[in-house]
Formats: sequence, structure tokens, C-alpha cells
Amino acid sequence: MARAVKPNRSKASRPKGSRKEPKVAPTDICSILYCDEHLVVVDKRAGYPVQPSGTFRERSVVKALQSLGMDQLFPITQFDQQATGLVILSRSEQAAKALRWNWRSNLCTRHFIAVAEGDIAGATGRITLPIGALKQGQRIRHQVLDVDRGGRRAVTNWRLLARGRGLSRLLITLKQDRCHQIRIHLAAIGHPVINERTHRQTSTEMPVIAMALPPEFQRRDFKTLPKNQVGLHSFRIEMPHPFTQQLLQFEAPIPRNLLSLMPGAWVVDKI
Repeated sequence: MARAVKPNRSKASRPKGSRKEPKVAPTDICSILYCDEHLVVVDKRAGYPVQPSGTFRERSVVKALQSLGMDQLFPITQFDQQATGLVILSRSEQAAKALRWNWRSNLCTRHFIAVAEGDIAGATGRITLPIGALKQGQRIRHQVLDVDRGGRRAVTNWRLLARGRGLSRLLITLKQDRCHQIRIHLAAIGHPVINERTHRQTSTEMPVIAMALPPEFQRRDFKTLPKNQVGLHSFRIEMPHPFTQQLLQFEAPIPRNLLSLMPGAWVVDKI
């Protein structure tokens, strides 16, 4: 059964020792691109989770929408806190079931823009490494995992859009996705997204080519992303409406700071 995220209107005090969350305007968390009685589509900013979690009890997409009067919400698409772009939520349990059935039936397509480290070989490719979850202490870690150990099929199709400055800009296409799939797959082939910290042994905020240069040249010539943002943007979603079955297409503009990572890059292909 689909689970709704409902507003918590209790006035229970914060846990002892916890810090008060800074207030953030709903428009600083996300902007609404489409809304009807069945679903809402938003463009999420970097650094905010879709659902309340951890120290983000009030600063999430769900809380932002609930503050605008949308009480019952069912997040449909999985999405990383550090990524930007399109997020889909249903506004009823019936709509959630229909949307998730469409997703399981491969009727929906998601397109992402990723800025990955290194000069990726070739113009197109497919990554088919299975992904699963392992418990490490009190935490669950998602990673490449053999099927016989619980890994599940995962397919990531990519197309090279541009290369330069030790980076590759990719268009990623998914029909179905596992948790952190793109980040796990790109890291596994040696091309992690910029600012990746979770799915590789070491992490840097600079393109590999820049690390050998003097610090003053790095600061002047190479732009980086904030620490709460990775080089991944949910750019386009194509899906049937859960009830009318009309084909819907949504796009979220690529953040300027993501495009500015590769000034003067050699454009290989267009979106």
C-alpha cells in the first residue's frame, strides 16, 4: 500500500539538545511546474530532501508543499538530497498506485544531466551493473552488488553531450531506477559525478586535471559546486497522466552553476 506523508500539526517540543532549524521559504526549496487534483511536479533545489529526515524535519519538498495547503502527498520518484530537478508527487493514494504501476510497466522515462569527472570513452554507452543495499552498522549503503547477494537489475544509458576541462557532460536516460543508481554506476566505471562523496573511496571538489595545477590557478579558472550539491540534475520526465493517460512531458532548466563548470567545452551532441 502506498504511504502518504501527512502534515504533523502536533506541538511537541524538540528533542533536548537539538538545534532549531532555520526558516526557509517554500520557493527556496522548490518551484511548482505542474499541479492538478492528482499530482504535482516540482523543480527541487540542491541540498533539500524530498521527505522530512534527520535535521531536515521542516526543510523538505513535502513540507514546502504542505505549507501551501497540499496535505496528503505520496512521493513517486526517488531523488537525492544533493541533486536538483524534477520530482513527482501524487496527491491521493489512488493516483499513487496508478503512477507507480506506470513506472513498473516502463511507461515513464527520466532524463538527467550529469557532469562526471574524467574524459569518458565513446559517444554512448550502457551500464548494467546490479545494485543492492547492505547494512553497515546502523546505516544502509546502496552499492554495486551481485545478484546472488541481493543485487537487482539496473540499466543506465548515457550519451556524451560535451567534454573538456577534465569533465564529461552526459545525458542519462532511465526507465526504472534504483536508489542512487546514476551516482553508483558512474562511480563504478571511474567517472563519478562532481562532488560525489558517498559512492567512492576518495572525493574531491575539483576535476582531476585541475588538481595538478597551482592553487591560485584552480581558484581562478575552475568553478565548483556548493558542498550540498552534486553534478546531477533531473532534466526531463515523460509519463502518462495517472487517469487520463495523456502523455505529459516536464522539463526543469539546467542550473547555471552546473553549466558553468565546463566553459569552452567541446560540444559533441545536443539534448
